[in-house]
Amino acid sequence: MKTIEKKQTITFRKISAFLLIIVAGIFASCEGPVGPPGMPGEDGYNFVGTTFEFTGDFTPGNNYQMFFNFEDNGFDPYESDVILAYILWTNEDGLDFWRPLPQTEYFPSGAILEYNFDFTGDIPNERIVDMSVFLGGDVDLASLSTDYTLDQTFRVVVVPSDFISLADVNANDLNSILNSSNIQLKSLGAIEPGSFIDTSLEIK
Repeated sequence: MKTIEKKQTITFRKISAFLLIIVAGIFASCEGPVGPPGMPGEDGYNFVGTTFEFTGDFTPGNNYQMFFNFEDNGFDPYESDVILAYILWTNEDGLDFWRPLPQTEYFPSGAILEYNFDFTGDIPNERIVDMSVFLGGDVDLASLSTDYTLDQTFRVVVVPSDFISLADVNANDLNSILNSSNIQLKSLGAIEPGSFIDTSLEIK
C-alpha cells in the first residue's frame, strides 16, 4: 500500500506542475500592450509652452497693426494651442504691470481706444500661421498721442489648451501663467518688428 500511495503522490505533483504551467501561459497571453506613460509628478512639468516679447510702433504706415509670423521664426504652434497676449500698461517703482488683451482705454470725449489681437489658423494642417496686435475702437487713430502708439510692448504666451482648462491658473493674470508649477515656458526672448510688407518679425 505504501508503494502505491507514493506513486499516486508523484503523479499528483506532476499533474499540478503541468496545470500551473498552463495557467501561467494563459495569463501571459492575456497581457496587452504597454500603455502610454503617465503625467509627470510634482517634480516635473505637465505642459510646455512658449513665450516672447516685442516692442513696436502703431503708425499709419503699418495700418496701426504689428505682425508676428510663427513659421518664419522657427516656431510652429498647433491649431489647438491657446494664444494669450498682454500689453505692458505701466511701470511703477521698477515693476511692470501687464494687462490682458483686449484692453480698452476710455477718453473724456466718450471715444474708445482698444488694443486687441488676432491670429490666423491653418485648420487643415492643424497649425497657427501668424498673429497680430492692432488698434481699434471709434477714436480717430491719427489724432492719438504718441503715448498710445509708440514704444508699445507686448508679451505673448502660447500654451496647450489643456493647460488652461486643467491647471489652476488665471489667464487674465500673466504672473499666474509664468509662475505656474505645471508648465515649462520656453522663451524666444525679445524680438523687434521686421518688414510689414512680408508681415514677419525677426528674433534678435
